[in-house]
Amino acid sequence: MGDRELENYLQQSLRQGTALERERDKKSVRLQETIDLCTGIMREQRSAHKSRQEPRTGFVQYLSDIFRFEGTSIFGLQALVLCIMCLKLSTIEAVPQYMPVCMPLFVLAVMPVMFRCQYYGMSEIEAVTRASGSQIILAKLVLVGAADLVCMTVLIVLGSHLQDSCREISRMILYCLVPYLVCMVSMLRLIRLRRKENMQICAAVVFGSCVCWGVLARTMPWLYEASAFGIWIIAFLFFAVFFVKEIYFIVTTRKEGKLYGIIN
Repeated sequence: MGDRELENYLQQSLRQGTALERERDKKSVRLQETIDLCTGIMREQRSAHKSRQEPRTGFVQYLSDIFRFEGTSIFGLQALVLCIMCLKLSTIEAVPQYMPVCMPLFVLAVMPVMFRCQYYGMSEIEAVTRASGSQIILAKLVLVGAADLVCMTVLIVLGSHLQDSCREISRMILYCLVPYLVCMVSMLRLIRLRRKENMQICAAVVFGSCVCWGVLARTMPWLYEASAFGIWIIAFLFFAVFFVKEIYFIVTTRKEGKLYGIIN
């Protein structure tokens, strides 16, 4: 390589190095401009958030939202079960004895709504929302409780009308509440503690409860006499304690912003 060729090669290398340095400088300037722009946007958003905070959604507003999305499913299925039960009870003579057989069906009717997130694998999405799953469960329970209260009232009025007597109303209230509480407590504990197949297990518990109460109505008719009223009161208090504890746990987790249940 001659001296002139070497000189040309060195001059070309220097020009390329200078061009690379200029390109780096331009990129550094553009990067710094982007950083400054993003910093300015963040400061503007922070100052706007401090001056005008977004109001939090109250539970009543959230309950109305759940009613708008789930109300048709909850009240529609409950009304369907109520019609079937009324038609069935109108053909039975011993109405009070067979009322507990029908009550678990109300829990069966709300299972598609209560287990919807587990069935579709949406537990992780609910876990990162502001409601955190607990508020969703609590809102659904409020709607379910309101629907079931209406249905139980209709059944008790129907039962007293078919019996032509109002003396057994207090016992029919217990005949409705005890089986209902058994199934509701089982469903809530399965939602909270069971990882997989909780919906199938809950359905088995509901159907097993129906069979159990039907067997008791046939084999132990004395259980539905006035002398056994104390047994029903004890059973009601026992399962009511577990139900109240579960509701209290839901309310506590809602206030703490935690998830009610296990992510599948």
